Amino acid sequence: MRTVGQTREAFDGLAVSVTDVSSCIDRIANATDEVAAVATEASASTEQVSASAQQSSASTQEVAASSAQLARTAGELDELVGRFTV
Repeated sequence: MRTVGQTREAFDGLAVSVTDVSSCIDRIANATDEVAAVATEASASTEQVSASAQQSSASTQEVAASSAQLARTAGELDELVGRFTV
């Protein structure tokens, strides 16, 4: 009878261990889901920053082109005004 009791205790201990391992696996799965969600959010934020940087670059190029055109126009106006005598 002692062997039956020891076997029962061993199986009870095994059942507890299996439950503990299952609980650990659940926690790991939940943590993995959380990490995946954070990674997805970080990826979306990175894409948004990249799009903003590209838009800023395009705007900077437009401003530079407008400034160059304004400088040319100012030069032309200066030349035209120089033709007048007072």
